[in-house]
Amino acid sequence: MSSSPSSPPVSSPGSSTATAPTATDGAFVVTGAARGLGLCLTRHLSATGARVFALSRHPGPVLPGVTPIPYDQSDEASITAAARAVTGPVACVIHNAAIRGDTGGLATLTADHLADVMRINVAGPLLLTRALLPALAPQATLAFLSSRAGSFAEGHDPDGDYAYCLSKAALNRAVAKLADDLPHRVLAIHPGWIATDMGGPQAPDDPMAAAKRIVGLLADPPASGSFTDTRGQPIAP
Repeated sequence: MSSSPSSPPVSSPGSSTATAPTATDGAFVVTGAARGLGLCLTRHLSATGARVFALSRHPGPVLPGVTPIPYDQSDEASITAAARAVTGPVACVIHNAAIRGDTGGLATLTADHLADVMRINVAGPLLLTRALLPALAPQATLAFLSSRAGSFAEGHDPDGDYAYCLSKAALNRAVAKLADDLPHRVLAIHPGWIATDMGGPQAPDDPMAAAKRIVGLLADPPASGSFTDTRGQPIAP
């Protein structure tokens, strides 16, 4: 998936006065934690000594401090059950789980397929956020892994993944709305084009390197409501 240069800065890391999440502030929740970027995030957080709740359809490898929780982001009952299994306080939620869906362009787009992608990529993270609110620490961070493909200004993606692009645009707007409504820090982060099942083997970036940048960004984050890349550079909506 393509990536275009970022826009002029509108916020910068550390510009909010809220405290950044650390392992001592509470647990981390990572969705889609059994493979790809989610597994790299879980491995890296485990290596730092963090307590991690790893939400995924199938359990990942056994790691120190990591509690696996069954999680199907397409199923509201599963989302609710997973949230109940998380014990707070939660310092940070990293909404990583998503699907790309059909890439055949307008010719193969269907209403049912679009609904499925929106259910998983937009409704799922919102419902999990709501279910986790009682467990969040007062200064918790909610990080939504989005995509530059959802940007009106910068999302010039040549691929035919209409549903994915639309879902990320909706997710970005949801982040802005949550930032208005919640006292917690809420971020949209473009992880980059990384070599995972979704990104493909031709992607130029390594998922563990991206995971480390994301965790580093969360340690010195931009203002709530920001949409940035993993280095904190702003992306236009």
